[in-house]
Amino acid sequence: MSEIELHRKLLGDSGRNQAFAEALKRVIKPGQTQLLDIGAGTGFLSFLARRLGAAHATLIEYSDALELAEALARRNRIEQLSFIKTHSSELRRKLAVDVVVTETLGNFALEEGFLETALDARRFLKPGGLIIPGRLRQYVAPVLQSRVQDEIDIWPGVGFDLDLQPAREISLSNMYVRTLRAEDLGGDASLARLWDDLDLRPQSRAPSSDRRSRSQWQAPELRQRTVHGFALWWETELLEGLSLSTSPLAAPTHWEQIYLPLLQAITLAPDEQLELELRCDTRPQTGVRLQWTARVQQHSKTRSQQALDSWRGRL
Repeated sequence: MSEIELHRKLLGDSGRNQAFAEALKRVIKPGQTQLLDIGAGTGFLSFLARRLGAAHATLIEYSDALELAEALARRNRIEQLSFIKTHSSELRRKLAVDVVVTETLGNFALEEGFLETALDARRFLKPGGLIIPGRLRQYVAPVLQSRVQDEIDIWPGVGFDLDLQPAREISLSNMYVRTLRAEDLGGDASLARLWDDLDLRPQSRAPSSDRRSRSQWQAPELRQRTVHGFALWWETELLEGLSLSTSPLAAPTHWEQIYLPLLQAITLAPDEQLELELRCDTRPQTGVRLQWTARVQQHSKTRSQQALDSWRGRL
């Protein structure tokens, strides 16, 4: 995807734009607020901040979009802006701002380094300063219809008397960006589980970039329905009481959901439970690695297990 296509999608998302605009409106003190915009792109959020009365906005962007942001600022006669072309983690200049805003969220929330960017940004804040967004929650739910899995798992149907199983296993070891529907999850959020809760507010303890979680579903909850994979989505709290969600049950955004395939569909016996272990590693030396292991358990004993790893799918 080209850089401008990415920003066309971002700026075409009115729900996103309105939510961030409302957050900025709530925190900016006209003539006083110093703002830092990390991953500024075309400068949209900084432009809103200045129009709302921020005393100054500093834009950090490592891509060539920064030159476009400068041109747009001139065209719209928006002043009191500083432009820095670098990655924020590499900036050694001392800054002291009241508000950091960073919209560096991906379809998989952490794929663009959001966690590490937000934590590193604490060093730029004045005492009492705040970061937008301040919290990120990630959810997982079993996918109970085969629609997405059938679209992805083409390998058994290739034919010509070829066994393509090794290629299939690599292919299915990927996070697939797809639009999931409410009916894929059983029609509601009753099977959704919170698997990751990141408090990014400066006063909170810094979350680790390498985390594990386990979620369970009992056979009666699934009602003999077959699990084909898992859906991931996120909700971010910009400020208390002001959130954005990519849930299949929420209003659509330019973001989609993530589908985690299984190697084999799972149908539980009445006395079994399904456990999903997720390990997410976004340390800089790692990049983005997600591992998911689905276990069928009976009376605390594991009867079967499927382990997939996004690193294996990087071929």
